Amino acid sequence: MTAIKQQRVLIRHGVPPHLRGAAARLYWRGFGPGLVPLPTPAREGIALVARAMHPDRALVALTPSGALVGIAGLRGPDGGFLSLSGADFRRVFGPVRGRLRHLSSLLHLSGAETADLILDGVAVRPQWRGCGIARALVQAAALCARDLGHPALMVEVEARNGDALAAWQALDFQLSGRQRLGWPWRGRAHVMRLPV
Repeated sequence: MTAIKQQRVLIRHGVPPHLRGAAARLYWRGFGPGLVPLPTPAREGIALVARAMHPDRALVALTPSGALVGIAGLRGPDGGFLSLSGADFRRVFGPVRGRLRHLSSLLHLSGAETADLILDGVAVRPQWRGCGIARALVQAAALCARDLGHPALMVEVEARNGDALAAWQALDFQLSGRQRLGWPWRGRAHVMRLPV
């Protein structure tokens, strides 16, 4: 994959093995409440992300010293950055709590099939926000999409999240439609695309 240097960071494909824990913490901080439908302590949520992640389905932003400062999950026809199985839930939460949490996770609605490469979320460490890291991750994801033959990069954004909508529009994504995604009680989501 092509590496992009942007303001003291290197964007690379895949989560290095020694950074899996840091990647799980950063991803959980960014998306924890949206990943599981029940309140979950951070320790267990991070353990779940670490077990369910596919390191090769992500882009990471690293400092010159190798510290993780940003991550972008990728989802294509072969799956996404996270694949939450019943075994993962049972291993983290125990047999009873894990089974109940896994069953509740089956309520999550996925988007329609698409030929686009989907961004499964972009998270940047707070002290590195505003440095162009999210933009660099999106640019690298667009290159990945093009290299893999996808027509566009796509994101799914909760319709009521105006700040996120504005942020994606600032990154040149265009509204392409609306659909119901995620947990049934979260409402509609906007589908936004960036042709590559």
